[in-house]
Amino acid sequence: METRNEMKEIDSPTQAPVDGPMDSAWPMKCHDLRHTAQSPYSTEDNPHTEKWRFKTEWWDGTIESSPVISNDGTIYFGSMGTDHKLYAINPDGTKKWSYEVGLCIWGASPAIAEDGTIYVPSWDGYLHAVYPNGTRKWRFGLGGNSDSSPAIGDDGTIYFGSTSSYIYAVNPNGTEKWRYQTGGWTMSDPAIGNDGAIYIGSYDNHLYSLNCNGTLKWRFGTGDRIRGHPSIAEDGTIYIPSWDDYLYAIHPNGTLRWKVGPGLGSSGSAAIAEDGTVYMASWKGSGHRAP
Repeated sequence: METRNEMKEIDSPTQAPVDGPMDSAWPMKCHDLRHTAQSPYSTEDNPHTEKWRFKTEWWDGTIESSPVISNDGTIYFGSMGTDHKLYAINPDGTKKWSYEVGLCIWGASPAIAEDGTIYVPSWDGYLHAVYPNGTRKWRFGLGGNSDSSPAIGDDGTIYFGSTSSYIYAVNPNGTEKWRYQTGGWTMSDPAIGNDGAIYIGSYDNHLYSLNCNGTLKWRFGTGDRIRGHPSIAEDGTIYIPSWDDYLYAIHPNGTLRWKVGPGLGSSGSAAIAEDGTVYMASWKGSGHRAP
């Protein structure tokens, strides 16, 4: 574990942090810290017709970033095309503002803090913190790039991975809290358990569990790289897909509960229903559900 950061860049005065993620309809990737992907709203009355569509500012503004929603209804997402921007869209589908990063936002989804700050990493080598009005608050330099969607802990700490093989923890004022080095690219989206443990996968074929102070709790090895993202059930079971074609269920102590496969090679994450059923999509063209 290291605590130095030689690339940090603060571009505006720091402010006292406001704890935790925003209490909104969808403040981060997969909705919540455990990445259950459970919507708090019923879609029973949804007419399933298009309401509106929004075009990015450049013709090749490809979108691989899942949108998030603030408590005022603003929708945020990133673009990986020539425009390489973070967009803020009004609920009626009109543009509110766009914030330009140095390179594309490749797959990473923003995360919104309770004070409205939007955090998003980019392939320009920075984690960007953006005010709700679209201006820069600060940016934090990495030793590589990142498309790891950040998770915001209850104390406001921002967690994410990078191509430098580090798992980062950044304070709400843009300073480094700690970093932990894995054996490969760490591009998974971190999830956080009810006990505050951070879970994230790495290209070194392992799922990592870290304590909130940045020390290793345990790591679990699979047969191939982990590009997918962990999801945590109510009982603490961690679900993680690996490119060895298995979906793993891991006990909170880091031991195997079960695994199912083959055919689940995936860069996605499992969704957990209220009854505990786990749903998982595959890059191999099929979906699966597990008990």
